[in-house]
Amino acid sequence: MRLVTTISNISELEMAKKSDIIELRLDLGNFENVPPGKYIVTYRRKADGGLYVGNEEERIAKLRDNAKRVKAEFVDIEFDVEDSILDLFDCDVIESYHNFKETPNYEFLKNLVENKRGDHFKVATMGRSIEDWKRIAKLLIEFDGTIAFLIGEKFKFTRIAAAMLGSPFIYCYVGSKKAPGQFELEEALKILKKLGVRE
Repeated sequence: MRLVTTISNISELEMAKKSDIIELRLDLGNFENVPPGKYIVTYRRKADGGLYVGNEEERIAKLRDNAKRVKAEFVDIEFDVEDSILDLFDCDVIESYHNFKETPNYEFLKNLVENKRGDHFKVATMGRSIEDWKRIAKLLIEFDGTIAFLIGEKFKFTRIAAAMLGSPFIYCYVGSKKAPGQFELEEALKILKKLGVRE
């Protein structure tokens, strides 16, 4: 598993150095002066929990240009974009589905993952009950390399538990929290050390 720290501005870059990979949220800040490194580049639409509202072509162009400039390891892009858009990137693609209202039924989630076009599929949905976690856990067990967890403070534990079930990434934050239920980077490191999966 790899610890991913989501940052919203360049001043958080130094704070995130203990993570394995850094997620640059283009919708939250300007990263023009970020040096090449191990990055996931994301430009999240408002409908998917981000701040971007505007022309879709411009969003994709900025995402592509920034990913190329920083030599990103991954780009995170929404599952509903056209096939041709995924071909614009020279790095691995995380195809993502975000739902801040609910966790859909298992068949819906399974269908998303089975029809993925990218290198990984990410599912982040709002947790309401333990049944929601059962759906996410089943998804992780049945599909290798899937990134999946529940959003919300009550289901914060799923971000760590998901990694125990094979999710390749644990998303953390430094500075200000970027999503409900995220662990602060140092907090996540301490938990993983106690679990014996991190030195």
